[in-house]
Amino acid sequence: MLFALIGKYDPTMMKINFDRERKVMEKPPEGIKVVGRYARVGGRGGFIHLVEADSADRLGALLLEFVDLVEYEIVPIFEITGARAVELVNEYCECEDVCMHGPI
Repeated sequence: MLFALIGKYDPTMMKINFDRERKVMEKPPEGIKVVGRYARVGGRGGFIHLVEADSADRLGALLLEFVDLVEYEIVPIFEITGARAVELVNEYCECEDVCMHGPI
């Protein structure tokens, strides 16, 4: 499944965060594929990672690499293209329990 990891960290720890982010995201744990890495513009102390994870355990292993430095909001996402995407959006909007993410 594809996830957007929206991270915030203490700007006074910027060098440590960027060093760890580079080390981990350039060679992610097994079962994780990094799709994109972005820095937040106009705000200090944040970045967004798009990752594919084979399982929740694999995603958890990735997040453990940052547990002492970064607060993540984890958002499951999917690409909106084609007829199936429209069906998925409609299913999601009809769901009673819409909230599927939150800070970690």
